[in-house]
Amino acid sequence: MKLSDTGRGVCIKGFKAFGLKEGRVGVAVIFSDKLCQTAGVFTKNSVKAAPVIVSGKNIKNGLQAIVANSGQANACVKNGVDDALSMCKKTAETFGIPPKNVGVASTGVIGKAVKIKEVEKLIEKTAGKLGCSKTKSLKAVKAIMTTDTKPKMCSAKYKDIEVGGIMKGSGMIAPNMATMLCFLTTNADIGADKMNDALVNSVEKSFNRVVVDGDESTNDTVLLMSNMKEKCKYGDFVKMLDYVTESLAKQMAADGEGATKLIEFTVVHGRDEETAKKIVNAVLSSPLVKTAVYGENPNWGRIIGKIGSVEKIDFEKIRLEFSSGRKKAVALHFGGRGGDRKKVGEILKSSEIKIKVDLNSGKGSATGWGCDLSEKYVKINAEYN
Repeated sequence: MKLSDTGRGVCIKGFKAFGLKEGRVGVAVIFSDKLCQTAGVFTKNSVKAAPVIVSGKNIKNGLQAIVANSGQANACVKNGVDDALSMCKKTAETFGIPPKNVGVASTGVIGKAVKIKEVEKLIEKTAGKLGCSKTKSLKAVKAIMTTDTKPKMCSAKYKDIEVGGIMKGSGMIAPNMATMLCFLTTNADIGADKMNDALVNSVEKSFNRVVVDGDESTNDTVLLMSNMKEKCKYGDFVKMLDYVTESLAKQMAADGEGATKLIEFTVVHGRDEETAKKIVNAVLSSPLVKTAVYGENPNWGRIIGKIGSVEKIDFEKIRLEFSSGRKKAVALHFGGRGGDRKKVGEILKSSEIKIKVDLNSGKGSATGWGCDLSEKYVKINAEYN
């Protein structure tokens, strides 16, 4: 199955998008020419932002539009649900659709209410500039960026089937998704139940495997809209959706706040899959491991030590290796002995680093993505308000 990336983000045929930002307040709108079958995955945090509550109900009706704002998270705000409903109502009035068919999302500082009058004005302005192109998708994602330094988009096409996505996310990112908003569109008709299953499984393999700082957000939202215009085999759709979500997950990890390096960490031959996943999340969350990567320091003891805090291991059975790009993998630890620190040090100079550990204790495996930890991360979050 050969996929092509059209570069159009959410703007596949039948969908339009745009976004505007004025000062610290931004608005993005995605609109479908027909009511869509919809699936969603939301934060597991017990403290849920108002838009998460509203969208969780509205996706049951199917969505035709999504509206998202940046600048205020609308989380832990007394009248937050009313403001989220107002955003849905304004968008619905603008496009002549029922409010129950609008998804809503917010990102920004927790505890700050949506500046509803400013957001409503931006909804009107944005609606008048909607279009179907790569540029329009780019405008939409830029409007909801906060501490992100790069817009994140991906799209896949196979025969007549398309899946497209845009997302924001850079910090407050833990294994259960992230401080992220992700909006996905498709023309694949696979049925509502199968579409929901595909999204849940895809999120588990991508966004739930990303770690920047280990903090779980109140606003995480992934929405998938299908206009059902093309029949599609379930297996084909899963491969396309996984391609898009994994690409977006990697883009998010690489753009972690203050990050200079993308880390891909893989565990093979663990006791079982759940154990492998726990080890991946633990290592990618470790400040000691992250700072070692930032300092290009081949300190393998930090990784082995972290693994041992999660799972009982025999260090003499472990093989730990590093690679980057086309460079051949170099073992840093194997058979209870240290490896070539100098060669690994050269690999650590790269902007994308792959670390693989073979535990030689079972059949479980897992891969996740994270980033290094720099002084800039501290500065960004010390000043963010």
